Parts: sequence; structure tokens; C-alpha cells
Amino acid sequence: MRSFLSYLSQRCKWALKGTGAVCGCVSVIVGIVLAVLIWFYPRWFHNHVSDRMNAFVLGVLPLLAGAGVFVIRWFVSPYPIYMQLRREVDALSDAKKEERAKAVHACFERSTMLLKHNPGLLSFHALSRAEGHGLESNNEVAEVCDLIQEAGYDHPFEGISPGYVPEEDWLPFLKYVRYAANINPDQGKDYLDAADRWRQDHGYPLPPDDADFASVVEKTVLR
Repeated sequence: MRSFLSYLSQRCKWALKGTGAVCGCVSVIVGIVLAVLIWFYPRWFHNHVSDRMNAFVLGVLPLLAGAGVFVIRWFVSPYPIYMQLRREVDALSDAKKEERAKAVHACFERSTMLLKHNPGLLSFHALSRAEGHGLESNNEVAEVCDLIQEAGYDHPFEGISPGYVPEEDWLPFLKYVRYAANINPDQGKDYLDAADRWRQDHGYPLPPDDADFASVVEKTVLR
């Protein structure tokens, strides 16, 4: 109910926007036209229209003409209001996209700087330290991971995805290892053990080839 009243209020505001000047012009034009007609055809008006009706025509009719402008603007107001709302939504959407793009790029930059200055660091550790769990969607996580890989580093989920942690689980898994007790996602092999538990808890089948997983475990132990 409140939203409907707000909608009616917006229509009324738009219909009134600039209506005073428009209605005034319309009323003046109508009044001038009537005055000219009465001036040039006074006998016809005197014979066919009473004095009371003349007063009504000269006084009220221009007002009705001005009010008609408001009524017309009221009926056509939904479209301009829709266009205005659409522009506002598009502006908010563009601002949101720009904000999320900056967040993705910032996470990527933090991750690569950590990898650059810590040669023994795994990409997953760098992503975790760069607050990858703070991203808003799996698509954003995937974008950061792709950027890290394109920069020449290992993929953060190498060895554990898709067999242990499918791509659609990347963000929930990052949050899980960040906040779960007795898991340190910033170093060591805790995240690998957590990935195996994640697979078991979600009922995912054991991957037939664990070579990539074993390779990551080896890297973790060596580093």
C-alpha cells in the first residue's frame, strides 16, 4: 500500500512539474481566443449567449483548459516515471559493477604481491591471505583465480578442484577454511585436509586420479 501511494505521489509530482507555467500559457491562449471572438462577434454572442454564460466562458473555461493539461500529464506520467527509475537502476547497476570489478582486481593484486615477495607461498595461501573469502560470488573468485594463473602462478585450487571442491563451492570453501576451528588456510596443508573432508561431507566421489592432489601435497611438504 505504501509503495502504491509513493507511486501515485511520483505521478502527481511529475504531472505538476512545470505545470503552472504550461497551464498558465494554455489559460491565457484560451482566454485570448475567446476574447477575440467576443470582440469581433459581439452581436452573435449577445443574441445566442447570455451575459452569465459569457462570464462563465471567460472566467472558468480558461481554468478548465489549464486543468486539462494537468489531467493529460497525469495520464502519460507512468512512462517518464518508468524511464527515470530505469536510469536510476542502470546507474546503480553500473556503480555496483564498477565496485565489484575494483574488489576483484584488488584481491588479485594482493594475491600476486604476496606470491611475488614470498616465493615458497602456494597460490591458495596467497588467495586466503588476500581475503578471497570476502568476495561476493563464485564468479568473482573464479575471475581472481584466472587472473592469478594468467600472471604466471599456479591456480589457487590446483589439485583440489574439481575432484574435491567443485568450482561452485569455491567461495563457501574459502569461508569454511577461514572461519573453521583448527584450520589455518594461510600456510601448510590444512586446506588440503579440509578439502578432503569437504568432499566427504558433501558426498562427492573420490577422484579416480589423485595425481594433482598428491602433487600439491608434495609441494606443501617441501615448502
